[in-house]
Amino acid sequence: MDKKSAVFLLLACNLIPAQLLARQNIDTLKADLGEVVVVGYEGNRSVMETPGAITNIKAELIGGFDESSLLYGLNTVPGVRLEQRAPGSYRVAIRGSSLRAPFGVRNVKIYWNGIPFTEPSGSTFLNLLDVINMQEVEVIRGPAGSIYGAGNGGALLLESRQSNQNEVGAGSMIGSYGLLRYTAYAQNQFEQGSLRFNYSNQHADGYRDQTFFSRQTAELSGRFQLNDKQVIKTSFLYSDLNYGIPGGLTLEQFQNDPSQARPGNPFVLGSVESNASIDQQSFLAGISHDVQISDNISNLTAVYGTFSAFENPFNLDYKKDSRKSGGGRTRFYFDTDIGEVRTRFTVGGEFQAANYAARNFENDTSKVGALNFDDEIKIQSSLIFLNTEIDLPAEFYLTAGLSYNRLEYSLNRLVTNLPDDTTGLAEKTFDPEIIPRIGLLKKFSPGLSLHGSISYGFSPPTIEEFRTNEGSIALDLEAEQGTNFEVGARGTFAEARITYDLTTFYFKLEETIVQQQSDRNSTVIFRNAGATDQYGVELATNWAVIRNPANFLQQLDWSLSYTYHDFEFVNYVKDGNDYSGNKLTGVAPHTVVSTLNANTEPGFYGNLSYNFTDEIPLNDGNTVYSNPYHLVQTKLGFRKELIENWTFDFFVGIDNLLDEKYSLGNDLNAFGERYYQPAAPRNWFGGMKVNVEF
Repeated sequence: MDKKSAVFLLLACNLIPAQLLARQNIDTLKADLGEVVVVGYEGNRSVMETPGAITNIKAELIGGFDESSLLYGLNTVPGVRLEQRAPGSYRVAIRGSSLRAPFGVRNVKIYWNGIPFTEPSGSTFLNLLDVINMQEVEVIRGPAGSIYGAGNGGALLLESRQSNQNEVGAGSMIGSYGLLRYTAYAQNQFEQGSLRFNYSNQHADGYRDQTFFSRQTAELSGRFQLNDKQVIKTSFLYSDLNYGIPGGLTLEQFQNDPSQARPGNPFVLGSVESNASIDQQSFLAGISHDVQISDNISNLTAVYGTFSAFENPFNLDYKKDSRKSGGGRTRFYFDTDIGEVRTRFTVGGEFQAANYAARNFENDTSKVGALNFDDEIKIQSSLIFLNTEIDLPAEFYLTAGLSYNRLEYSLNRLVTNLPDDTTGLAEKTFDPEIIPRIGLLKKFSPGLSLHGSISYGFSPPTIEEFRTNEGSIALDLEAEQGTNFEVGARGTFAEARITYDLTTFYFKLEETIVQQQSDRNSTVIFRNAGATDQYGVELATNWAVIRNPANFLQQLDWSLSYTYHDFEFVNYVKDGNDYSGNKLTGVAPHTVVSTLNANTEPGFYGNLSYNFTDEIPLNDGNTVYSNPYHLVQTKLGFRKELIENWTFDFFVGIDNLLDEKYSLGNDLNAFGERYYQPAAPRNWFGGMKVNVEF
């Protein structure tokens, strides 16, 4: 069977539910979009009453495939693209926000258990977290600065795994390319709260040279009910991460041997000989206090601190950082009725500070060489916000918010051995930003609501963009700023068995930050470049085809997400070349993700997923595009309580069933046209899990 036939067969399988629905009387257990409660915009209300592009991803979808990566669950959300150029090397793009991110997660604000997980500079080490550290993820697409500060892409709100019972569990998994994974957890409920411990240990050799991966995470979280008005939650996380960076390949190298790492030349070390990699140990400690001050007033406050050691040998240099950061976030809620109108006011603030000892060395064949420069970096970011939610008559729901934001960088270059460079203090205080947002929703029935919003957003450069690896300090780099216009519809029909969420938007972005090559070497540097026009349509649908506990086939679910992005540069001139009107680099115009999930009465289950990603422009000139690809993933398993209170789960799966030759993340505007980061060909995994309740 050729690939086209296989894709046709898969799509046909995804259409089978249409025929089943005509004959199947679906019983009980209905999917109801209105029951989904979201916390984004501080509303704690039904998604059917929340104006904005917001999606909740449950645990069964986050770990719905092999649990070795976060890719599967997040990429089912329209408008979201989580890239993995190598195991552990994540890059998150919400509505095309990865243009300025050659590595890491930028332009997206991330919280874990209500604690800011994004550093004060705007960068996030999402790869420090394992799937076991997530119960659910709430995704806000588009500017959310009125509540969460900087980040035009949006926000991710992550919550730890918890349960309401005493339990212990363990799991193991093996797979292609030396994959070994072990997990364990335990939860203890007591009269006034609970404690939970989650542990993961994952290793892999990787498909390509220099794609080794090793990570251990240990999490301890607690919930303590002090009295009927006060709750304290604690979160502790230790992560030890070490993974290889294979580097980009040219088209010829990609076609001849996609498993190779970036080769060296007389001027630059190859990825293997330089041991291009990340080695990071990080510890986070956080505590939150939730108190009901009076019948109408409550407060939720969280404080945290992080400590990390970061080491990054690379083809061009060797970077060693010691990082400390901390801060807090507080919100006061005031609920009242103004006449017949229910109103909630939220006022709060967030403060973060960081101190880095950052040193850059020559790479002496994978060892620390001569010192290039030594910097002491201090960062402070803060925001104050006010948000109002008003339940108007006739089931109109109004949300309006405003925030005041500040960011300061202070870089003291203590030592430098770079040519034409000097020691001394460099400071950058970005202009304070006032970020408004207003949204209005009309709920026509329990199964239909329409919403619209206008929001302003901004995204200042991260410390990696302000101070690059080749030593330059971009004092003239300004924050991106943009305005987002959005309308959408949500609803259910067929007795709530079918749900849909449709959003259209236009985002006008000014002072777009793009990456370019340094004159000093091939390191990436950044500059502001004109503007972009971004139009998009995002659709998510879910179909509960079968819900009948009395049948052999108890449950059959089909879902589809579709993303259309038409993003273009406006007034963009670089090195004498006019790129105005070109497609935005790194953005696929069309993306489709379809999944089919089934559960049976004996305990057998199966998942089938199809991902189509259209061609992607890899440089600003639009002269090179990636090939579109069709990614198929499947998983089969057996889950059953075989002994009283003992539940076993055995599973096997295949990734890239069609054996596509593709990249899960490309290098944009890459020096030497090394655009390609090949993903693994067809590969497998299998394992088991056991859970004991007591």
